[in-house]
Amino acid sequence: MSASGQAPATPVPPRRRRRGLKWLVGIAALLAAGIAALWLLLPPERALRLALARLEPALGLSIQFDGAVDYRLRGTPQLVVHAVTVRVPGTQAPMLQARRVLLALPWKTIRSRGADLEITRVELDGPQLQLPVLLHWLDTRPPGDGALPPFTNGLHVRDGRLDAQGWRIEGLTLDVPSLHAERAFAGQVAGTAHVDALRIPFRLRLRTDRPLDFSRIEARGTLSVDGGDGRLDTRLALDATRVEPDAPGLTLAPLRVAMDARWRAEGTDLPFAFGLQGRLTFADGDLVLAPVGLATRADGMVPSLSAGGRIAYDDTLAIALDGRIAHWPAGWPPLPAPLSQTDGPLPFSVRYTGPATLGAPLSLRVAHAGARFDGSARVPELLRWLDALDSGTPVPPLRGQLRIDRLEVPGATLEGLEIDIDDGDAQ
Repeated sequence: MSASGQAPATPVPPRRRRRGLKWLVGIAALLAAGIAALWLLLPPERALRLALARLEPALGLSIQFDGAVDYRLRGTPQLVVHAVTVRVPGTQAPMLQARRVLLALPWKTIRSRGADLEITRVELDGPQLQLPVLLHWLDTRPPGDGALPPFTNGLHVRDGRLDAQGWRIEGLTLDVPSLHAERAFAGQVAGTAHVDALRIPFRLRLRTDRPLDFSRIEARGTLSVDGGDGRLDTRLALDATRVEPDAPGLTLAPLRVAMDARWRAEGTDLPFAFGLQGRLTFADGDLVLAPVGLATRADGMVPSLSAGGRIAYDDTLAIALDGRIAHWPAGWPPLPAPLSQTDGPLPFSVRYTGPATLGAPLSLRVAHAGARFDGSARVPELLRWLDALDSGTPVPPLRGQLRIDRLEVPGATLEGLEIDIDDGDAQ
């Protein structure tokens, strides 16, 4: 033994050293070969081109991008591209443009070079979607969603914009946890619609029985309408059945909407319930509700009424409704006798053509017992009158003619009375 009390180290035989060195060299060579093969098989653009080569014919779209492709191989492979443009072949205007798109693909899609097409996740930042082109693309789709690849970890949209004819949605967000062709679709959508001078923020939960070729749709959430002078806040529930799937555009019948609503202005807080049922058609940028029935239920200033007719919007809003007010609202100025002695319904009709803000004059006819008013009014003026009713004039801002068969005033009874109304505001 040595002075230190330890046995000298046994030298490794040269043959064993050479064998260990060969293993290390072999493993390093295999790793290098694997990395090189992976790089040759999967450079970023090639991987994306392989996916697009399968995805484009499946969706019937042309997808282009500019700039470098960023990618990550750890875990689930991810590709990030910028300045993405999606077109329907044969159309000039792009259907979709996006600042950034993240595409996550499972390894099985990579290994199969896109033959086994599955998408893990898609993220879109700042997309701009043209609704007319989208509807054209949907009309060209074959029946069913079978060609739609699965999105196992969902579709996510941030800061989007949707442009339609005469209106748009800004700040659009969409979160879909997963997307499968033959399964029910569920997701959340939010944004702010702009129609003329109206701002309409909304936040909804959506469900359909299929992603594209759906036959049932429902929505639950909140929707508000802000016109500057006041704001209508609602909690809504929407249910609809899709009909005529082969026809251009979208047709829902019956469409049912129920709302708990509240109109708020500077001096006004008016709660009421609202319901609507009818047939909705959206095609070539035109939205039509016809036939449509609607009803309100309320106390105080908001009348309880039911009406039916037609509502349409293209560049302008057109309304034609006929119905009945259940009774003279308690919050309205009281009627003189003998009109006040009759508690029956009040037939009415409304006709309107103008901007969605209801700023143009609407034609109004209201009948009650032996009285009838034929004239016009502007909704913003009426809302301001309601807001100041406690301190302002009891006469609403109307223009037209009031005919009364019989009217009792202190000391006299008037018959065949005709009153022309013009306060100088309603035109």
